[in-house]
Amino acid sequence: MTIWDDIKKNIREVGSVAAEKAEELGKVAATKTEELTKVGKAKLELHQLERDLDKCFASIGRFVFDSTNGENVANFTGNDKYFKYIEEAREIRESIRLKEDRLEEIRNEYNVSEEEEKPIESID
Repeated sequence: MTIWDDIKKNIREVGSVAAEKAEELGKVAATKTEELTKVGKAKLELHQLERDLDKCFASIGRFVFDSTNGENVANFTGNDKYFKYIEEAREIRESIRLKEDRLEEIRNEYNVSEEEEKPIESID
C-alpha cells in the first residue's frame, strides 16, 4: 500500500466517525428542542391562565365595589352573578393546578429542573 492509500483510508475513517458524532448531536439537539418547546408552551399557557385569574379577580372586586357602593349590598348570598364569578375563579385555579402538574410531568420526562430552564443572563 502506498502512503496515499493510507491517507485515504484514514480520511474515510475520520469522516465516518465525524458523521456518527454529527448524527448523535443532531438527535440530542432534536430532543432538547422538543423539550424546550413543550416547556415553553406549558409556561405560556400557565401565564395566560394566571392573567385570566387576575382579570376574574378584578371583575369580582369591581362587582363587589359597585354593588356595595351603589346598592348598599353587604351580603352576596343568593347573588347569581357573584357566584358565577366565584365559580369562574375556581375553574381557572383548577386549570392552573392541572397545567402546573403537566409542566412537572414534562420536567420529569426530560429530567430537567427549574434551574436548568432559566435563561442564561448576558454579561453586559
